This record gives sequence, C-alpha cells and structure tokens, in this order.
Amino acid sequence: MLRSMFTGIGGIRNFQYKLDVIGNNISNVNTYGYKKGRVTFKDLVSQQISAATSSTGTRGGMNGKQIGLGSGLGTIDTIHTQGSTQTTSRPLDLALGGDGFFVVGSINDVTLIDMDGPAGKIGTNKIKAGNPIDRVFDLSFTRAGNFYLDEYGYVVNSDGLYLIGEAGIKDVESVEKNKNQVQDAKVELDKFINGSGGLINFIQKWKEKFMEQIGTSGGVISSAGGSQLASGGAFMTFVSEFNNEIKKINKYLTGYETPASGTKANGKIVSGSFNDKVAPKASINPVSLLPASASGAATSGASDMKWPATLAEAEKMMGPFLEQISGFIDSVQQVLQEYSEPKFGNVTSFEPGLIQIPKTAKSFGITADGKVTFIDSSGQLKIAGQILLAQFPNPSGLEKMGGNTFKETNNSGKLDRNADGLSILELTRPGVNGAAQIISGALEMSNVDLSEEFTEMIVAQRGFQANTRIITTSDEILQELVNLKK
Repeated sequence: MLRSMFTGIGGIRNFQYKLDVIGNNISNVNTYGYKKGRVTFKDLVSQQISAATSSTGTRGGMNGKQIGLGSGLGTIDTIHTQGSTQTTSRPLDLALGGDGFFVVGSINDVTLIDMDGPAGKIGTNKIKAGNPIDRVFDLSFTRAGNFYLDEYGYVVNSDGLYLIGEAGIKDVESVEKNKNQVQDAKVELDKFINGSGGLINFIQKWKEKFMEQIGTSGGVISSAGGSQLASGGAFMTFVSEFNNEIKKINKYLTGYETPASGTKANGKIVSGSFNDKVAPKASINPVSLLPASASGAATSGASDMKWPATLAEAEKMMGPFLEQISGFIDSVQQVLQEYSEPKFGNVTSFEPGLIQIPKTAKSFGITADGKVTFIDSSGQLKIAGQILLAQFPNPSGLEKMGGNTFKETNNSGKLDRNADGLSILELTRPGVNGAAQIISGALEMSNVDLSEEFTEMIVAQRGFQANTRIITTSDEILQELVNLKK
C-alpha cells in the first residue's frame, strides 16, 4: 500500500514541473525571440517480483513480473523552432530567418578594445591585435533582435550588451591631424558670431546707427533731394570698418595665405586640404548692406543712394546680407563638423569589434547579409560594420540566462573549435553556410502556441488530479486495515 502512495507523490511532483514549464511558456507568449520549453517523463526502476523463465520440453517460457515504482523527470527541452515574424518598420529591429544567434556581450577589459569614450576619446572600434573575442567580451547569444544605440552610437541590446561583429574602417588619424585647427576655427567662429565685435553686436549697432542717421541731416540729405545717404556719412564708415573685420575672419577660416610646404601661417600649421574645405563658396560682401541706387544696382557711397525711411525697410534691406552670412556660417560649421568626425570606409575591416553608427549619419539601414550601412554628412554611402552570427551543433544544449540570452555549454557545442580563442572566422555571416538571413524592420516572435499550451495544461491538470486520487485511495485502504482491529 505504501508503494502506491509514493508513486502518486512522484507523479504529482512531475506534473507540477510540467505545469511550471507551461506557465513559463504562457508568460513569455509575447517575448521576442523566446523559445518554448517542453517536459518529458520517464518511468523509474521496477521492482522484480519474479524473473522471466525460458521454455522447457514440457512447458513454455514465462514472462517476468515487475511492479513499477513511478515516473521521473526525463527532460526539459528548449524547442528552437522558428517563431513568426512581426513587422515593426524600425531599422534597428532585426529578425533572424533561419539558424543562428546574434552575438552580444559586455566588455571584460576596456584596455583590450579601441573605442570611443569620455573626454572626446575616439577609437577604431576594433579589438586590439592578438586578443580573441571571448577574452575581450563576456559573450551571450540571443534571437531577440530589438537593438538600440548608446550615447556613442554603438549598437546595443535592451540590457546594454554590445552587438559584436566586424568593425567598419574608421579613419581616426585624420581627426587627430586636424584637431588643433578645427578647435582654433571653432573659437574664431564663436568670436565672429558672439564676440564683442561679432555679428550679433554688429546687427544691434547697425540698427542704432540707422536711427542716428535718420535723426540727423548731415550725411543723410543730399542735393538729389529726399532721404539719401552721402558717401562720407558715419554709417558708411561703420560698414567699411565691419567690412575689414569680415575680411579678417574670412582670411582666418580659409587658411590665411597659402603657405609654403612646412611653414606656418599666423603661428599655426595649415593643412591645405582642410583649408580648401573650410573656404566658403562665396565670401561675404558687406556692400549688400548699402541701399541700392535708383537703377537698382548695388552702390558704394554714391550720392544718389536711396535711404529707407523706416527701420522695417532697413531690416528688409539687410536681408540679403544676413542670408549670405548665414550661408557662410553654415558652410564653415558643416566643414568643422565633418573634420571633427572620423571618416568611415565603404568596406568592412575584416577585424572583430563593435558596430557604430556615427551621430552625423543622415540615415542608416541593415542589409539581409548583415552589413550596417549609413549615409554620411556628405551624402556618401558608408559601412559601419558587419553583423556576425553564432551557430551551434546543438542549440537545445544552450543554457538560458534570462534577458532573452543564452550561454554556451559543454553539450551545445563550442564556437571556439580550435580551443585557441574565438575568432571572427568561427562566426558566420548571415546567409552563408546555412546561417539565417537578417530581416530588418521586423522581430521574431515567441514560438509558443497557446492552443498547444492550454491542451498540455489540461493534460497536466488531469494527471495531477489522478495522482492525488492514488494517494487518497491508498489512504482509504490503509484506513480499512486499521479498522480491522476494531
């Protein structure tokens, strides 16, 4: 009698495991990249009552007699079937259509990888030579492709783990070469705009000078009659002085005079290519501040220049100049930004590292074969990196670590096949050697089937109930035995 009670207890425990797995599956029915679990049972050792006998000349053989001692937990499997694809139209949402896992990880030692950092540090995004990937990173693997950008433009998952692949070719040397010149130009441009003699103060003074001219007859009224501006007026002198200031800023930002090779201009080394880029398309011509003649031609001090009668008319007259100078400032700022950011190439580096999309990128996208491309500030198509995938002989042997990630185990198969450290040659490009292709703008849904889970839940519930009946029935029979003494 006691044997059946303990058999029932074992059955209850096993069906509780099954309900736990079913509950976890249902809980993750909407978890991106989740792979459902499954429980299988096995029978336990059976007690031998009598052994099997062979046949004799007068009798046939007899089967053995065994009583089973219940069931045990066989396996808890992870089912790696493909989940359905949900379209999101977000470029950093990536679904895998086939076999493989994204490779993500946190950095074990930041000195082993050259990457951007605080205080304006700029890196190549590559792992330093001689270091295997699994030494630099604490690796995990995931099917959840909802990725994001961090403050430096690196592609990371929702827990901040870096997406690992081939780094793009990033020209850091040119940024360092022009660093001092770019900084000097930024300082001068700021003075040009915001300094005591800069553009903002100039506009204010221009308005003040205009009001002064309107309130006086000297330099405003000429023999031609009407409100006019004489060539020798204070306002003309003011414009002429500012014209000289503009020439200075033009001269500075466009590289001064072109120096001989290896010489300095105003005490600073000048890079020819840098100066050619910084030079605005058209220099500023303050004469546009002056009113036009009766014929509409721009003049410079002629006695027949019409003078606006109101400040509103004067500001309208100032419009072409402001547009010109605004274009000049935009041109310089764009070039300074261009020389402050490292250039990317149009091929990958074929070296392991991080994938970074620069802040100045106008747009970006990810191809089916894993190339991360973007349009840079000059409108050129560049490659930020190449996504690589991990493939395992036995993905069901991976260990779930939470956060939609898996870890390699002894039974999943090793990525590092040569036991000499993981290299990019042991990872796979999407769409190659049976690896999945990447579907950009979509996510892989959980492969949990609710109808299947609810059916399994009913089976588990009835199995649980049946095992409790074994215990209660055994208890009733024991009670009858106790009652025999009565």
